[in-house]
Formats: sequence, structure tokens, C-alpha cells
Amino acid sequence: MNLFRRKKSKLDELTDASTNPGEATGAQAPADDARQAPDQNKSDQLEFVLDSLEDDLQVAARTINIAADKVQDRLVGQMDTLEAIRSDTQLLSDQSAVADENASNLATSIRELSASSGEIGSQVGVSNQLADEAREIADQANEGVLELKGAIDDIANVVSLISDIAKQTNLLALNATIEAARAGEAGRGFSVVASEVKALSVETQSATEQIVSNIEKLNLSAEHSLGSVNRIIDIIGKIRPSFATVEDAVRSQVNTTNLIGEQANKTADFAQEVVRKAQIITESAVSAEEGGTLARESGAQMSAASRSLQNRFTMMIRQTGLGNRRQHDRLPVKISGSVANGSVTSQIETLDISEGGLLFKANSDLDLKQNDTVQLELNGLGNVTARLVAVSDNGFHSCFQDPEPAFEQALRRKLASIHESHAREVDCAQSGASRIENAMQDLVSRNVLTLDDLFDTDYQPIEGTNPQQVSTRALQHLENVLPEIQEDILASGTEHGMAFCASVDRNGYLPVHNLVFSNPQRPDDPVWNTANCRNKRIFDDRAGLSAARNTRPFLIQSYARDMGGGNIVWMKEIDAPILVQGRHWGGFRTAYKL
Repeated sequence: MNLFRRKKSKLDELTDASTNPGEATGAQAPADDARQAPDQNKSDQLEFVLDSLEDDLQVAARTINIAADKVQDRLVGQMDTLEAIRSDTQLLSDQSAVADENASNLATSIRELSASSGEIGSQVGVSNQLADEAREIADQANEGVLELKGAIDDIANVVSLISDIAKQTNLLALNATIEAARAGEAGRGFSVVASEVKALSVETQSATEQIVSNIEKLNLSAEHSLGSVNRIIDIIGKIRPSFATVEDAVRSQVNTTNLIGEQANKTADFAQEVVRKAQIITESAVSAEEGGTLARESGAQMSAASRSLQNRFTMMIRQTGLGNRRQHDRLPVKISGSVANGSVTSQIETLDISEGGLLFKANSDLDLKQNDTVQLELNGLGNVTARLVAVSDNGFHSCFQDPEPAFEQALRRKLASIHESHAREVDCAQSGASRIENAMQDLVSRNVLTLDDLFDTDYQPIEGTNPQQVSTRALQHLENVLPEIQEDILASGTEHGMAFCASVDRNGYLPVHNLVFSNPQRPDDPVWNTANCRNKRIFDDRAGLSAARNTRPFLIQSYARDMGGGNIVWMKEIDAPILVQGRHWGGFRTAYKL
């Protein structure tokens, strides 16, 4: 079974079948009866198979998403742990570096202290030697003072003897003077001699007394010097044991300082090793963190790929006649109205509508959540109760609850009117798709391009582009033929509000856009690029894949178009499939602002 290979004639039949408004909702053309008539049982069986496939896909996708979310959660926890480890190891590294610096400074200080202690020990030794020399000199001085005292005593004895002699001489001179006086004139000469002798003895006596006085002073000074020398000797005797104790203490201090220095050096070496290990741990943590980041990104990519696969497969099934089991197709339309939830009322505007419900956005923030029941009032349709089935960035998705007959009739008239109003746009999309098909077929027929090259999906990233642009083997040839067709269609459709038209392959790859959206990208300006460089890009969002995978004669849809920088424009599209040699290449998108 191949859901995509269809002959052009079959597509024409489907297109013819879609022209009856009573049979089509206006969103998608229904499958023709001829396709189901040959074997209704086989058709039913195929529908059951598609149901099962979609159910299995949903279950598998949910399982993968749950697993991916768990992996993401674990990776987030691991990343937090690794971040904590990295922070701790960085802190350890910083502290170890400080410890290393402190240990190095300590080792240097201890070496300086050891050198100072050695110098002190040397000085203590010198001082001890000087003390010994001072003691020896003091002993010699003591002996000299003792000898001096002895000499002084000897001199004092001699002086005392001289003094005694002087006294005797004076006495003899006195006696001689008396005897000379008795002799009269005859003793006059002897009297003169006696007087001189007496005077000399007196002077001698006076000199000896002076000498004795000086000797007593000298003796007293010698005794004082002897006492001082003895005290010096006693002090030196007391100092020597202290010097010995200090010398021993300094020697012990030097030994201890040397041991501390060795330990400080070992500590510094250990701190350096800790710094090195901490750096290794930090690098490992950073590497593990980078690995965790890559794993987390891979998990996110796996989750995104799973969701993308789910969207792609769902789009593939639902864009086929049997695969589309949606009860009501949605048509893009703006209808003003209001929504009431209890006592709170807000103005709204619809984005699309079907027989079963609508999508609306509110003009103010609404505190509405899934499964809330609200009252809607729509201009031209009336009032209806609705239940919110989902709340998304696009707005509030609701389904009608037991609508009144009057509302149903008004709604059917509105849907028919919307369907009729799109007849020109549908014809434009289908005729445009036909022109694109013919151009592609011509490339293949003239051997300018092989069929395999035309259907090439080996998308090659174009370096330095943001958003990412890609190329295929067919790109260059499509750039030669598609602009003329697409620009002509855009020019004729502008007066009817057409915003763009472009061809996309089955994966949403848009090789050639309108010229206004095909500018060269600017470096480092993704916002501008998003709005102005939309060619060579893959648009695999729900709207892009719906247009790409649709195999019915036409598709009408609405969606939010991201133009970059938070600029969202609501669009409606009428898309038609492109088939080349019976193979579904993709779709032709024609878009209008809502």
C-alpha cells in the first residue's frame, strides 16, 4: 500500500469531488466515493489499521517522551551535582592554592628563622668566648691590682721609715741647735748647719706626710678596683652558665627549626599536589558537565525528534482520505463576540471554526483552564455553551455543548459562506500546484534533473546561517524555474490579500521563496533573518507539515506565523499537493493574513 503515489487523474477526480460544498467542510476535500466503493470491507479494515497505527504511534511517542523526560530530569540532577562538584573543587583548588602559597611562605620564613637562629647561636658562642676572655682579663687585672696594692704597701713602709728618720733628724737638729747656743760664738757655724738640717727634716716630714696621704688614697682606690674586679669576676661567673643554657637552647631551636622547615617543605609539596589533583578534578568535572550538557541536549533532541515524528506521522495519516478521522474540519475566520465564565466577561475573536467548536483568543487575560464550561456569544451566530478542550499559545480551543437548532442553522450557513468565499483561493492554489508540477516534470523530462535528485532529502546545512538554511541536489535547478511561477502568482494574488506563495517538499523544506523573503542573511542577526530570509529552510511545524503531507485536492488551515523577534502574524492558508510522475513531492502553499 502506498498512500502517496497517486496518478494525476485520480487527483483531478478528487478535486472534482471537492467542489460540492455539501460534501466538504471547506478545510479539506473529502475522499471520493469511487475510492471506497470497490471494497467497503477493505476500506473499513484499512481504517481500522490506520486507527491502530495512530494509537500505537501515540502510545510509543508518549512512552518515548516520558523516558526522555526522565532522562532529562536525571541529567538535570546530574548537571546540578556536577555543577556543585565543580564549584566545590574550584573552591578546593582556590583554597589549596592559598594553602600552597601559605606553606611556601611558611617554609621561606622558617628557612629565614633557621638562618637567624644559626646566627644567634654563632653570636652566643662568640659571646661565651668573650666572657671567658673577659674572665681571664679580670683575673689578670685582679692579680695586677693585688700586686699594685703590695707595692703601695711597700712604698708606705719606706715612706714611714723616711718619716721616722726625718723626725729623728729634726730632733737631732734641735739638740744640735741647743748645744750650739750653749757654745756661743764658737758654735755659731754649727748652729747654722743645724738650722738647715732642721729645715730639711721639716720639709722631708711634710713631704712624707703628703706621700702617705696619696698612698692612702691610692690604696683606697686599689681596694675599690679590687672589689670591682672581684664583682666582675663574680658576674662573669654567673653569666657563663646562662650563656651555656642559651647556647644549648639556641642549638635545640636550630634543630627544631630545621625539622619544622623540612615538614613545611613537605607540606608545600603536598599542597602543590593537592592543587594539581584539584585541577584535575575540576577539569574532569567540567568535562563531565560538558558531557552532561551534550547528553541533556541529546535527550532534548530525542524528545523533540519523538514529538516531530509523532507530528509527521499524524500529519501523514490525517492528510489522506482514510486517515483523516476528524469529525469536523476547521475553517479560518474572524468572528467577534464575548465569552462569559461566571460573572467574568471578556471580548473575544475567533481564529477558526467548525461544526463542532472553535479556536478563539481573548482581548484580556482570562483565568480559564481546560474543561472549564463557558458561554459564548458570537456576532451573527448567537449564543452557545462550550467546553474548553485545550489552552495553548494559540488561544482557547473549545467544543460546542448541545447547541440550539437556531445556532446550528446559523453556523451551517456561515460555514457554507466561508467555503464559497474560498473558491477563488482554492482554484489559485490548485492551478499554481499544477504549474509547479509541469515545471518539475519538464526538468526531469529534459534530463536536467533526475527524479531521484528532485526527491532528494539529504539536506546539507549551509554554513554560517542562522536560522539554519539547507540545500539539496535539486536546489539550483528549482531556483531557476520556480521564481517566475511563484512571483507571477503572488503578483496576481496581492490584490486579494495574498502574503506569499511557495512550494515545499514532503518534509516542509522550502527551497525557493518569494523574492521579498529571499534576502541574503545578515551575520549575527537571526531576528532579521527569520523575517526576511525564509528560503532554503525547513518549516516542519504543524502547519508546514500539514501543507507538505496533504494528498487531498486542497487544504485550508490557519496558524500563527513566527516572523522573529516575538512578531506573530495569524495566517490562513490554502494548500494543494504537488505530484510528479505519480509521486507526491510536497505541496504548494498560498497564504493570506487573517
